Amino acid sequence: MDFSLLSLMHVIVLLAVSIRIFSRRSSHGTALAWLLLIVLIPAVGVLMYLLIGERRLGRLWMRRAIDLQPQILNWARRIPAANVVGPGRLTTGAESVSRLAMGSVGLPPMGGHRLQLMADSESSMRALIADIDAARVSVHLEFYIWRTGGFVDDLVAALVSAAQRGVTCCALMDSLGSRPFFRSQAFEGLRHAGVKVIEVLPVNPLRALFIRFDLRDHRKIAVIDRRIAYTGSMNIADPRFFKQDAGVGEWVDAMVRIEGPAAWVLEAVSLSLTALQTGANFAPPPPPEMPAAGDSDVQIFPSGPQASTRHIEQLLLAAIYAARREIVLTTPYFVPGETLLTALRSAALRGVHVILIVPEKVDSLLVRYASNAYNDDLLAVGITILHFQGGLLHTKSMVVDDEMTIFGTVNLDLRSFELNFEVSLIAYDRTFSAETRNLQRQYESRSRPVQLAQWRARPKWRRLLENAVQVMSPLL
Repeated sequence: MDFSLLSLMHVIVLLAVSIRIFSRRSSHGTALAWLLLIVLIPAVGVLMYLLIGERRLGRLWMRRAIDLQPQILNWARRIPAANVVGPGRLTTGAESVSRLAMGSVGLPPMGGHRLQLMADSESSMRALIADIDAARVSVHLEFYIWRTGGFVDDLVAALVSAAQRGVTCCALMDSLGSRPFFRSQAFEGLRHAGVKVIEVLPVNPLRALFIRFDLRDHRKIAVIDRRIAYTGSMNIADPRFFKQDAGVGEWVDAMVRIEGPAAWVLEAVSLSLTALQTGANFAPPPPPEMPAAGDSDVQIFPSGPQASTRHIEQLLLAAIYAARREIVLTTPYFVPGETLLTALRSAALRGVHVILIVPEKVDSLLVRYASNAYNDDLLAVGITILHFQGGLLHTKSMVVDDEMTIFGTVNLDLRSFELNFEVSLIAYDRTFSAETRNLQRQYESRSRPVQLAQWRARPKWRRLLENAVQVMSPLL
């Protein structure tokens, strides 16, 4: 083929993809990163954009999502008034966050809860197994990763036993995150016992041509008898065995055990994804009659790639701008967009004490470099950055002024904001916030502070590499 013809085709392809990028109204950073990649490495860039450049859930999923949204909002409007927190009960800052959450996803703040912070994977899993063993009606689980070994085998045995005694059991598993589990004897044991297993967002080469394969179900939800629920950062994986060859140590997680009406709301959130995946009707059972389990006020906040707006990022921004004294965040992956970075810097500049706790090592080298590129901007305005030394800190938490906590599955990166199905618990509760803050202090005691002078003295080649990866961070 003539060289000039190849050059012409090259220009046409680049122009076509560029026009496509501009037509999608992506964020400035994302569009710039894609254009840079396509110009520098045309063949690789174009292929990557076709595979993962747009949030393609597929026509069937999007049609279901469009049909489902009014059903969910109609269901949320019928939540009994007795469970809804009345106006004036929350502080001014919490009220603004609650109103934004309500306006974004339609779920109101609810009262009558007992919250129990589970500070590690072992205690979380043992409590969950005990609740499954005591289940009388239903067990509903939704987790990103399932891996056999250790206490997971005990969980599988508890599910099998529950199903055999007549408890309705259902488990949603992400197709990519739980891929090895689908080939295990444990998976076959669940199916044989009558546990309904739903593979969410199946992955195969043919589907990748039409549906973006890295849109994942990152939620962690467990609901027992519609009265008890769990959410947080823990996957169904024993940290003593999970990813031990990654060189980051054991994963460190936390969960919250919830008693109260938020349990059946979390089940409904999970059932909405079941409806998206299977095409089944979204028809959660009526709320069960139950006395108040405690006096904690909470709000459930789901998010996902079917929405055109980054709802969870808006929620985090509202919480940051509502802070008056202190914001403490823990996250394994910190690759923020410009709006979140600006909000954190603005908080520090107006005198709010901001502490960011991240692991010293993460299981992605690119994410590690991209995250480090923000250190100078944060340290320069007085934000405290702590590198956790005790493994891969996987807990996702934000405590604001010791009175409000956002706790759940969301990382502080664009993947969680745009590409993953996530869920967060907003706790308007001083006691739970104090417990979470104490857990964060335990993380602080096992962390090393990053000093601005020492950070700026790092080798120039490393600074160049970090900045180069940071430019591409919208694609991570």
